[in-house]
Amino acid sequence: MRQEHPSKVMSAAEAVAEFVHDGDILYYGHGNCYIPHALVYEAIRQRKSRLDIVGGTPGTQLQQLLFHAGCADRTRTGSLSGLRGSGGQSRVWELVEQGKLRFDDYSNQTLALMFMAAALGIPFIPTRAFLGTDFLKDEYINHPRGFLGQDKLRLIADPFTGQPVVALPALRPNVALWHAQRADEEGNIQAWGAYADGRWGIWAAERVVISVEEIVPTEVVRSDPNRTILPAYKVSAVVHEPFGSFPGELPGYYNQDPALVRLGAGRLDDYLAEWVYGRSDHQDFMEHYVERFGYHRLRGLLPRRRVQPTGSVDYGVRAIAAHEAQEEGKE
Repeated sequence: MRQEHPSKVMSAAEAVAEFVHDGDILYYGHGNCYIPHALVYEAIRQRKSRLDIVGGTPGTQLQQLLFHAGCADRTRTGSLSGLRGSGGQSRVWELVEQGKLRFDDYSNQTLALMFMAAALGIPFIPTRAFLGTDFLKDEYINHPRGFLGQDKLRLIADPFTGQPVVALPALRPNVALWHAQRADEEGNIQAWGAYADGRWGIWAAERVVISVEEIVPTEVVRSDPNRTILPAYKVSAVVHEPFGSFPGELPGYYNQDPALVRLGAGRLDDYLAEWVYGRSDHQDFMEHYVERFGYHRLRGLLPRRRVQPTGSVDYGVRAIAAHEAQEEGKE
């Protein structure tokens, strides 16, 4: 008899209230794909504070909004939005100069390695990254706007060859927010596409809240197990949130709206007032989007045709069933 598991499905407001705490180290994805805009907007509405944003390239819009709204005051990242020379998005750098935001910079690759170390349960991970670069200079390790100091990285000798390697500390987020294509009610998460550091970021986290486009029966998940990126025991909550990554993108479902994703410093207050604080939830956000821009604009961001693999995969079950049916026919 199959054991019944309790449903982990809850609303975005419930999940954020229960699992995102002030002072948390927060991971929420890479670039503009799989970015959980619905969940992070809810964290901003709930006025979460003192968050430490971590990731190779966290969604640039959300970085700016979290910093500007006063929800986050630290970050460890390979791409800090709004630095000088990045298209005039100066608000982030203003916060840095005012002492309201502290940062330690790595690279996309090294952040992924640090998540990997945490996910594997090891205290640090060696790499040849940064050898021969300014990252190893004291003024970069102990720069006045950082907060890690000597805990940022260490130069050590490979115990087998004696050659220098860089030791990176394991980085375990307290909570990860992420958006995926589908899940079942038990919390088994399925996704497809290019995850960047997403796979390791969500595996490394202590608590994981995933919003999804669809809730499907567990039989659907079991019929295609290779798409399961995170099993139920690692998931704290599942939020059924169609368009939960919008105005970012999700493979197979919709493209991003660059006009809303790319915010200059002068638009942050207006955007927060209209699209975050002014909306009760993400469904309200989507309804407002259609009212403001028209359904034709949203429809233009949907895939025009479904792209399917030209081949197929047989896991063996159907082949065995067909063989048994054939044998029964001979009797």
